[in-house]
Amino acid sequence: MEWDKTAAKFVEALASAEPTPGGGAAAAMSGAMGCALVMMAMQTTANRKSTPENVKAKLLQSLKKMGSLKEELKNFIRKDGEAYAAYLVAKKLPKDNPAREQAVQDALVTAAKVPADTATTAIQCLREADLIKADIAPVILSDVYCGQHLLKACVKCSVESIKANLEFIKNNDWVTKFEQHITLFLKSC
Repeated sequence: MEWDKTAAKFVEALASAEPTPGGGAAAAMSGAMGCALVMMAMQTTANRKSTPENVKAKLLQSLKKMGSLKEELKNFIRKDGEAYAAYLVAKKLPKDNPAREQAVQDALVTAAKVPADTATTAIQCLREADLIKADIAPVILSDVYCGQHLLKACVKCSVESIKANLEFIKNNDWVTKFEQHITLFLKSC
């Protein structure tokens, strides 16, 4: 099993003293795993002989949407690390550099945008899962519920990443926007 080695590497990277991957990457990974579990349940149900053709068609259509959302969530794992790296670059600019403060602020906004986009994508997955849940074969429905729990964890952890950056963002418009996002995100869970 090659997948277990990859999973183990990611877990060990999270456990290391390195700042990345961190909470944002873990949130995105949680979302990607949740989405993937729902997809597995959809595919399993669609492949059953006893599943009506109209339900199969509905599941296969939804599966395409979920596949796209899963890829987005996977990309946010990488983007979270890139956002943090950009922040570090900005912080290393000389303190007397007039562009430093704006670079730091831009990096902080990006570091908050990534988890906001991650949460938005996870919520789209949750909505899609709700649309197909009644069609899933009972024998595998628990995987949909597990997927939804992972997607909700993604949203909640993304909120924590937003809050961590929000504390240092000085632009009130961005602060207000992110605070509104947080409220909406938490209502979805």
